Amino acid sequence: MIYTTLEGMKAYRGLSKNLDLVLDFIATHSLAALPLGKTVICGEDAFVNVMEASTRPEVGAAFEVHHRYADLQVDITGQERFAVLLGAGTTTQEFDPAADFGLLTGPVEGSGLLGGTRCVLFPAGEPHMPTLAVAEPGVAVKKAVFKIIL
Repeated sequence: MIYTTLEGMKAYRGLSKNLDLVLDFIATHSLAALPLGKTVICGEDAFVNVMEASTRPEVGAAFEVHHRYADLQVDITGQERFAVLLGAGTTTQEFDPAADFGLLTGPVEGSGLLGGTRCVLFPAGEPHMPTLAVAEPGVAVKKAVFKIIL
């Protein structure tokens, strides 16, 4: 996990060609002006999904995991917490390769806050639990989730 600001992500230029394309996209586009849904940046190697969601309680939530894509998550409006699982968890939903998605349970071993210019990059294979409530659940957030093959 890389937890920083959008400005701080510039320090990771050169890590991956596709990450560089995403950082260029962020520098030249208003995230607030992006439409809901998928916007292609570089075919299936780098794209962004803009979505609206409601924050949820940590209790009962599961960690998601992706094997193909890294997630760079940025809240456009609102604020959320996220949690990470540093080791192996217990599978609660079998991994679906077509959706690049599976669910796990395990102990929360780290967390952070999104909103403002804060962002987090979860590499492929790193279990993460997004859209957690900061205080009360049910708060609306609009977020951009960049899907990147590193």
